Amino acid sequence: MINTVDKFFYPDLVIINNEEYGAQKITKEGKVLIPCEDIPAITHGMVIEQKIGSLLIPLMITDFDFNEKGSLSVGTKSPGLLTLYITNQAAEKHKPKPESNTINIGSISSNSVQVGNNNTLIHNATIKEIVKHVAESQDTDAKSKLKSLLENPTVSSLIGAGSSALLAAL
Repeated sequence: MINTVDKFFYPDLVIINNEEYGAQKITKEGKVLIPCEDIPAITHGMVIEQKIGSLLIPLMITDFDFNEKGSLSVGTKSPGLLTLYITNQAAEKHKPKPESNTINIGSISSNSVQVGNNNTLIHNATIKEIVKHVAESQDTDAKSKLKSLLENPTVSSLIGAGSSALLAAL
């Protein structure tokens, strides 16, 4: 039984429990508006169908609301308005699925390891560690620049008494 509606205001047709209802589907908002006197037997997760010619499109009800005077009797004789919040089940099949990768890691021995997608590896080194690694290297240019940096009065005041010990390590 189709509820009495004006096709201008409620151009869509939905089937709930084998009964046809004139409705207005607002795709961008994911909702269907149905003028009716009483709420039909519906539940969350229930699948209803939108009828377009001979095509039936499954719509899952994710939530609903009923306003007893919501239609304002515009385009219908029914004062109530049922708002169904829906997801198009046919469209869900075609949406891209989030990527899922399985990474098996046997054994890792490192101070810094990065596993996964779109993540960031941050390593904070202390001044002492930097001085140690530069001192152990054969890079005389790096040693000279680091020594110059440590002799700078501003840097020396930030490091404090430990600056002379760091300079000695170079």
